[in-house]
Amino acid sequence: MIREIVERNLADPASVRRDAEEALRKAESDRNNYFLALDRALPEKAEHIAGLGRGGRLFGLVLAVKDNIDVAGLPTTNGAPYAKSVPGRSAAVVRMLEAEGALVLGKTNMHELALGATNINPHFGPTRNPHDPSRITGGSSGGSAGAVAAGVAHIALGTDTGGSVRIPAALCGVVGYKPAYGSLPTDGVKPLAPTLDHVGLLAKTVSDVAYLMEVLSGVKAEPPARFRFAVLRGVAEADDYVDKAFWRAVSVLEEAGGERFEVEVDARRFSYARAAILLAEAAAVNWGYLKSYGQFMGRDVASLLRVGASLPAVAYIKALEVQREAKAYFASLLKRYDALATPTTAIAAPRIEEADSIAVRPKLLAFTELFNLTGLPAVSVPAPAPGLPVGLQLASSDDEKLLGIALAYELSAGRLS
Repeated sequence: MIREIVERNLADPASVRRDAEEALRKAESDRNNYFLALDRALPEKAEHIAGLGRGGRLFGLVLAVKDNIDVAGLPTTNGAPYAKSVPGRSAAVVRMLEAEGALVLGKTNMHELALGATNINPHFGPTRNPHDPSRITGGSSGGSAGAVAAGVAHIALGTDTGGSVRIPAALCGVVGYKPAYGSLPTDGVKPLAPTLDHVGLLAKTVSDVAYLMEVLSGVKAEPPARFRFAVLRGVAEADDYVDKAFWRAVSVLEEAGGERFEVEVDARRFSYARAAILLAEAAAVNWGYLKSYGQFMGRDVASLLRVGASLPAVAYIKALEVQREAKAYFASLLKRYDALATPTTAIAAPRIEEADSIAVRPKLLAFTELFNLTGLPAVSVPAPAPGLPVGLQLASSDDEKLLGIALAYELSAGRLS
């Protein structure tokens, strides 16, 4: 899809301004609370780059940026008014996209300090699911996922420390990609837990994400004719609606040339380790905010930071040991299988008034957090579902292999639909 838009823009540079005007109009009339700041000079900037006569591999694409990623001249809040700043320099990943002709529309709403999976923000309000505004988008990159799903932006940037790109992608029905740890630079991105933090991409299709990764990091993915994949059992229990959609997605993978296996995984130790690392590092990163503004924080965020601050050093060190075990374990699995498959989340998007329950958090995070702990690339792609969107999560040993298998899935889904 985005390749075709770029080719159209190169052939007709005037379409760049038209797209920018339409994106800004949609963003300004958005009732789902996806944006915290907009660049209202976007049409003029679009006309300027069109008049320069230089294209770029992302020429004229409208980009939404999560509000913990710096964009020069636009405020960065990290989902919290007490953390607001106006940077003079954009994050490295934003500069990379702009150098290829992408245009930043604005900064997207997120869970406070990126420390949550619902995108219910007490300061800026919740982001609402484009398929049902009474439900959450998921988070913490919920504004970015919603903006892409609603057709406001062509592509979006998010961050992912426990599933924060893949969760909202699954709940909003788009593709969310967390590349291998370190594949995309985090310079100019507000940290949460540096050991687990990833910059991620959101787009409508796998082919769009694959193209973005080719532009950004030189990854060249091709769908394989045959591959072996393992369904991970025992990680968490998905509800009936998600489970049925997941197994339909598994059938699509088999139609795409996949040979299915099943592997039992006891993920509890891995989950506890990821939580300990996240909370300890998040408390250290946000210690100043907790001391000065703890009484103004959302109850969930303040509670999690206080838990992290109270963790003994031995718990953090032991968690890092378990992280090394997890990396070794999943590396051994991926010597036998080309990819691993799970649902992205255990539930579809809950209603906003129900999502604040502490029971919701593990149902959103249980499958995704494994691949932040290990640093392996993981993607959420839409699974066949009759109503609310559901995500299929795939993980593999490297970006090229994973995107190839995800492309095979997407092609097979298109043939079967």
